[in-house]
Amino acid sequence: MGLEQLLYLHGVGAEFVDCFGRQIRIPQEDRLGVLSAMVGGSLPEPPAQPHVAGHDSVASMAAPLRVEQAQDSWIDKRIYELDAHPWTRVLPGFHWCHVDDAWLSCYLADDFCGHLQLQLTTESGESLLFCVPASALRPIGDYRIGDRRYQNYRIDLGGPHPVDTPPVDAHPVDTHAEQNADASRAEPVEEAVPPVLGLGYHEVRLRLLTPSGSQEPEAESEYLGTLMVAPRMAYQGMLAPQERPVRRPWGISIQLYSLRSEEQWGIGDFGDLQDLLRRLAARGADFILLNPLHALDIAAPEQASPYSPCDRLRLNPLYICLQAVPEYAGLQEEFSGPRWQQARAELNRDNWLDYGGVGRLKYQALACLYAAFRDEHLKPCSARAQKFHAFVATEGEGLLAFARLELARGAASLPQELDFYLYLQFVAAGQLELCQLEARQAGMGIGLVRDLAVGALSHGAEVQTHADEFCANASIGAPPDPFAPQGQNWGLTPLDPLGLKRNDFRHFIALLRANMKSCGALRLDHIMGLLRLWWWPLDKRLGEGAYVYYPLTSLLAILCLESQRARCLVIGEDLGLVPVEIISALADAGIYSNELFYFCRDARGFKPPAAYKPQSLMMLANHDVPNLAAWWCGSDLHLRRQLGLLETDELLGQALQERDLDKQALIAAIGRRSGALSGMALDGIRFSALLPEWIGLAASGASALFSVQLADLLAEKHPVNIPGTWQQYPNWQRRLPLSTEQIFNSAEVADWLQRLAASRHCRHENQNQSQNQERNRDQHLSQCSNPAPKQDSGGEEAFEIHPADPRPNLRKREI
Repeated sequence: MGLEQLLYLHGVGAEFVDCFGRQIRIPQEDRLGVLSAMVGGSLPEPPAQPHVAGHDSVASMAAPLRVEQAQDSWIDKRIYELDAHPWTRVLPGFHWCHVDDAWLSCYLADDFCGHLQLQLTTESGESLLFCVPASALRPIGDYRIGDRRYQNYRIDLGGPHPVDTPPVDAHPVDTHAEQNADASRAEPVEEAVPPVLGLGYHEVRLRLLTPSGSQEPEAESEYLGTLMVAPRMAYQGMLAPQERPVRRPWGISIQLYSLRSEEQWGIGDFGDLQDLLRRLAARGADFILLNPLHALDIAAPEQASPYSPCDRLRLNPLYICLQAVPEYAGLQEEFSGPRWQQARAELNRDNWLDYGGVGRLKYQALACLYAAFRDEHLKPCSARAQKFHAFVATEGEGLLAFARLELARGAASLPQELDFYLYLQFVAAGQLELCQLEARQAGMGIGLVRDLAVGALSHGAEVQTHADEFCANASIGAPPDPFAPQGQNWGLTPLDPLGLKRNDFRHFIALLRANMKSCGALRLDHIMGLLRLWWWPLDKRLGEGAYVYYPLTSLLAILCLESQRARCLVIGEDLGLVPVEIISALADAGIYSNELFYFCRDARGFKPPAAYKPQSLMMLANHDVPNLAAWWCGSDLHLRRQLGLLETDELLGQALQERDLDKQALIAAIGRRSGALSGMALDGIRFSALLPEWIGLAASGASALFSVQLADLLAEKHPVNIPGTWQQYPNWQRRLPLSTEQIFNSAEVADWLQRLAASRHCRHENQNQSQNQERNRDQHLSQCSNPAPKQDSGGEEAFEIHPADPRPNLRKREI
């Protein structure tokens, strides 16, 4: 029982329901392996089997007994630390409540009969001082340690109850509080104390006083804690219920690095993003959904996945638009020389991103810009330098730690100055902020939708700087299943649920704040991680892993508070194995689900648009599934056979037959909606004729948000990423076949965007239902230019390209 209790206290799961609905028991040895990884390998070994009796039989039999006793002692000690000791602390270090039900928790010995003196200091600096007698406390739990009993009490903070004022020798907060105490010391006063607390993180100070007003002899002088007051829902913005129907937002999803333009340096940048924002806003789009913009490993450019970052609080400097940096103007003549332009032209010409080449070229150019900044601004301490210093001060020690690690891992040819790496973050943050400003000024209802990866690499600054909140002995992934018999190991270091609570969730809060900047919505990759994550011990001897559970309600409350403060919608990527217990929790918190058209099916085929989840983002496709053109022609299946992911030609043939059935189901769904393409043979349907009908079908659905990949509007067949591959395929390196200017000179693309916008303005029959109806639980439970680019087979059909329109001068703006 003791060991099972310890596993529970550490959040190590015992079972789960797999994708087929089967109850899977996690082997005990795997659970113990995860526990050992969590405690740093300090879990005592289980007793060994005794030797066969001989001359040392007594000693050999005593040894395992001593080990067993040591193990039991360690388990008991750990259980006391996690389960019993918190009852002796009086005030939790971190407590939260909802704004409409404000209360505070405290723990007291059962025989306590004095007063609690509480001082609440709000974020605005207002101090509230009051006393609560023991008789006014409401018990909500109890715990016995030895012969002493402790009570967990609830102190209501939002309604009237008898309140005693501070006794004579209590220390008032300020003159006003002291005057109130003097005026009413004789009798308790019936009043609402304190006033309704606003949202935020408030400081709590608590003292224990005897009935006579003196301090409890056994008590500490003061107990400190944080009270977080949270809303019940995340920010809703333009999706909040309104009297008059508004347009249903739609947008385009992109991989920022894949954008192309004449001006860029081998990779899509924030200047290209501004250009795309302006063009899409003019066509009625409300958002652009981005890949994660996190900082990657500066020493390993080939590790290009944006979902495997070194630090999720920092930006990737390769996205900086060089021409928009103020220091660029003074170096324009130098950068126009053949040394720079030849290298830039070669990188721009390729259809596959050369991260090594881009990194070398852009970091050299950024070093030149930094040298100019240092000489022109830092040394004379100009106004721009003051903004830089303010940025560094605001970001604090976390940014400095990141810069120190970048300095240690960066190329020796780069400036050996900490300020260089601080400067890169300063510039990148400013450019991203301007992108969101441009989006909103251009009329977008949301603007940028950023993406937060589920974890970070162990050697990066994020994990190294916040080591106490991570478990360095494990990585996260997914359990074995029939589709991945060996399971999935993503190589990312998990947050430690006990470390999070021990540190009052500070890193989680900082992570949300950093990624809710300069955007109108945030997508959380694998949002099921708020409830549980599959941990793989790094030491293979510790078994095959287990689910570890997190404090879901606390994390959701923090997420809702930070969302409201940043005025940032929240989208949770909930594709895959979704535990039932998280579905309603996310919906109630106003967090939008993430549906993918390919998976939006029932027994009859693709679901009708009316059956889409209203509280969701519907995506036609994303980075982990085939592009639409590849899916339609089956090239993704042939590529999987080529890479060995389909092991035989027979399996390929079966997959192609199943795909034909899926294609027929798609045509049937389109036919039921519009009558288009009905009766046509699959081989006779051109992708250019299919795409607008496909978009119209999905865009007309009940989903609050809708997006289509920019690559799919270009009939791009090359995948962004093929899950389960690493070196077999150049993941995260594919660039778009056309520049942004060429794309928007295409009459075909313009027509498709116009149809998309029209589909989102058509009210579906179930669109006028109330918000409560839209959150129906059953809906959730039912889910399961450049220099001419090198030519390749990226698109099925050519696009009509018109003479270039004037290039917008967004890049000439200083960022």
